Amino acid sequence: MRQVKAQSRTGVRAAPKKKSSKIAPGKRRNASAMSTFGRRRERPAGPLALWFENLREGNFGTRPFTMGAVALIAGVIVYGIVIGGHAQAAVDATGRQVNRVLALSGFSIQDVTVTGRAQTRKDDLLAAVGVDRGDPIFGFDTEAARQRIERLGWVRSATVTRLLPDTIRIEVSEREPFALWQRGGALSIIDAEGQPITDEGVQDFAHLPFIVGFGAPRETPALLNLMRAEQPQLLQRVRAFVRVSDRRWNLRLENGVDVKLPEMGVGKALADLAAYDTKYKVLSRDIVSVDLRLPDRVSVELTEDAAATKGIATEAKTKNGVVRPGGAARGGNT
Repeated sequence: MRQVKAQSRTGVRAAPKKKSSKIAPGKRRNASAMSTFGRRRERPAGPLALWFENLREGNFGTRPFTMGAVALIAGVIVYGIVIGGHAQAAVDATGRQVNRVLALSGFSIQDVTVTGRAQTRKDDLLAAVGVDRGDPIFGFDTEAARQRIERLGWVRSATVTRLLPDTIRIEVSEREPFALWQRGGALSIIDAEGQPITDEGVQDFAHLPFIVGFGAPRETPALLNLMRAEQPQLLQRVRAFVRVSDRRWNLRLENGVDVKLPEMGVGKALADLAAYDTKYKVLSRDIVSVDLRLPDRVSVELTEDAAATKGIATEAKTKNGVVRPGGAARGGNT
């Protein structure tokens, strides 16, 4: 006993005996007990599965219904905003605010330059542009301005562009005045396509050909082009082109003589008239009208004084018959 106590005082203990294991090497102890260690036997149910389980058992939670109601209300609000146009209004309002800020930064309209303007009045053009000095340049609608400018009578086409930071440039192509058109008691300037330009300032275009009657603007270009090409001297003596029943023309000459042209074969009738005038000076005589409506003859109507004093005028033969200018009574336009 003394010997054992002495050893314990020194701090040395005897090693315990190692118990022998009955488990074969390479095998885990109590495998059935360790099979569930660190994991669960079944995966827990998710929120959706729990909701369906509660629904099956009759336990209705309010949270899904609340979320559904909130989503429905939000959808109705968005739909109302889009259909009612409030979304676009909000976007437009935001754009206007941004443009105002940019205008304060120097992007504002200070100048409007115009090229190609000759007849269009400056005030009318500026009114069509529709801008004031200091307006935001990014808020200016160039396409809308172009459409307004092209509605002006003299303007054929226009181009409107921005020149940053502060200039609007307008390029104008104007119509060419072609003739003066009388309809009823009004006068209009028309272009070469027969389109009316304006009713204002017609006194400045008294040198243009004068046309009268319904349908005259549409048919005038063809007649004028024909006379310019084949009878330029006769064209210079015409004071007015009168459209009769929208079928044919009467030419009112500067001396008051009316030349009645046929519906068809106008070029040949004008050529015959020029030939008769060259040979017989028909258009310089004391006559009222020359009727070219019949293809085989030319009828000349004398004035009342000429018919009473001179009787029947000279005769002239044509290819197809005899021309007998006489003092027949003046008939109406047909």
